[in-house]
Amino acid sequence: MDTQQVPASIWQQMIQQNFLSLYDLTPDKIPGPEYLQGYDFVFEFSNAVVYLIVNDVTIQADRQDIDSTQVRTWRKEVVNQLIKQHAQLYLKSDKALAYKDESKNKSKNESASDQMADKAIYFIGLTSLSVQHQDIGEKNSAQSTYHNSYQNSYRNNHQSKASEAASYAVGYEYGSQFFAEDCVLDLDDEESVLQVFSYQNFTEILKQLVTPSDLTAFLDFHRRKLTGFESFQDESTLLVQFLQSPDFHQRAIEVQKQLVSHNLIAQIEPRLLKAAEPEQAEFAKALMAEIQKNTRMWYRLFNSLVRECYDAGTPLPKEQVDILVDESMYTYACLVEKILAHRTIDQDSRWSGYVRHEHSYNVFGRHYLMVFYAQDDNSSLSADKVRAGHQDLLFELNAQMQQPVMQDLFLIGVDVRPCEDSVNTEVHLDAFHQHGSLIDANTQRLYQQLAELRAQS
Repeated sequence: MDTQQVPASIWQQMIQQNFLSLYDLTPDKIPGPEYLQGYDFVFEFSNAVVYLIVNDVTIQADRQDIDSTQVRTWRKEVVNQLIKQHAQLYLKSDKALAYKDESKNKSKNESASDQMADKAIYFIGLTSLSVQHQDIGEKNSAQSTYHNSYQNSYRNNHQSKASEAASYAVGYEYGSQFFAEDCVLDLDDEESVLQVFSYQNFTEILKQLVTPSDLTAFLDFHRRKLTGFESFQDESTLLVQFLQSPDFHQRAIEVQKQLVSHNLIAQIEPRLLKAAEPEQAEFAKALMAEIQKNTRMWYRLFNSLVRECYDAGTPLPKEQVDILVDESMYTYACLVEKILAHRTIDQDSRWSGYVRHEHSYNVFGRHYLMVFYAQDDNSSLSADKVRAGHQDLLFELNAQMQQPVMQDLFLIGVDVRPCEDSVNTEVHLDAFHQHGSLIDANTQRLYQQLAELRAQS
């Protein structure tokens, strides 16, 4: 058995095809004392830091040698290399871990180190296995050595020599039994556990979980299964189980509990509570299908907005994009539900324009004001007037949202236009952002008066 290095670009391609590209730390940022060193990629989300190590190999073997037993042996060798590499890197990271612990013990002052200390840490190992077929003569003369790809090869644009023979990717997964019998993980420290996935499997996970918050929720779910020695067939099965489990909806339920306690909503949504009940698997499955469909619709609208702003020479600020991408799929679904409900709105409201409110169900303290633009150009809610006066509207919203003060306020403009070549309609979005802030009582009264005058005009 001989092995050769395969092009490292599969990892770069994987990252560029989803939200990870927004959070990939460049090498000049990673050397900071708060980061662990030596990992192939580092992604920093609002709630977590993900360290990624990869191992991709191409194995040259005779067709007759390839069976399920042989593939299991190859997987074991590849994963053991990752486990060993992670253990070495983690042991060398005493300074970063001590820095994190020290930051946790300090008083909070909104510094970068304090924010870093509050973030969860995940260690992900990814493997890719390909096979090149060879005849018996080639096999007898081949050498059996692995060549691994690491971060510095990617970052410095290292070019591996392309193999003349075609290689075939081997599809596989792991499951709990593999780690119980073939590659035993160190599960003593939950935070340092290496969570291993195949390249094909993790790519599919990223297609299903399209936000950082949903991905880290699944990583929590997966890590608890490993450290709790709970059995699962494979990672794909576990992903389906997660999407239809109470764990997926728990974040939204917890946020809605906070919203109820502050009288911002009347009650927790009954459908969330129902989906979280163990005996409601079919309902949870149907709800997830609706969430995923609406999420895909949101991304089409949002990507169109990003592209239009970029083409117009006024790209959306990165901070604003990061916050919106960092939302949860359930929040996206709720926003789209309100857009779809426009079909049932009476004609008077469409003519004059109207507003709807929505909250983030990923984090408490993020509020969305949705303005459905008026068909009447003279209305105060016409597209032109809202775009010109969005700052005033957000200031007024901030004045209203003082019990408690919100962290982030968004104005989402919804422009529903008739299609020129059909009876259908098309939807275009605008997005404006402002941080929430505490204001005094006199200023709050002033904004309330302005809001009343605006409503009368």
